[in-house]
Amino acid sequence: MKDYTFKEFKSDLQNLTIKKPDAILAIARGGLTFAHHLAEKLNMREVFSINAVSYDKDKKLDTINIFNIPDLKNYKNILVVDDISDSGDTFIEVLKVLKEKYPDKDFKTIAIFYKPTSKYKPDIFFHETNEWINFFWEVY
Repeated sequence: MKDYTFKEFKSDLQNLTIKKPDAILAIARGGLTFAHHLAEKLNMREVFSINAVSYDKDKKLDTINIFNIPDLKNYKNILVVDDISDSGDTFIEVLKVLKEKYPDKDFKTIAIFYKPTSKYKPDIFFHETNEWINFFWEVY
């Protein structure tokens, strides 16, 4: 188990250099804190969220429930943000829904952590790990 601290998070963001997207799309809830800080770093207000529920407390669900899909028709390059690509299922299902609704958009993905056993590798990630991650924002 690894504790991911705010100090590490801040350092990761300070070292990040990416092309500014037209919009940031956070996968709620895991991607919300990360997306907020990315928007601050990139001086952006075009920040949206989409809900993808794949866990019930600590238990992984059989299916992923995706809802609250935002209106992205005015944006071309969209950065989809989550905290971790664990199984990869969330990224896969969210991208499937987004590409069906917005086939002409360019979706890129970013995560703080990527597990090598994941079925989906984000376009950008900070750390590769096999450990369970305790994020500093998971305090309740």
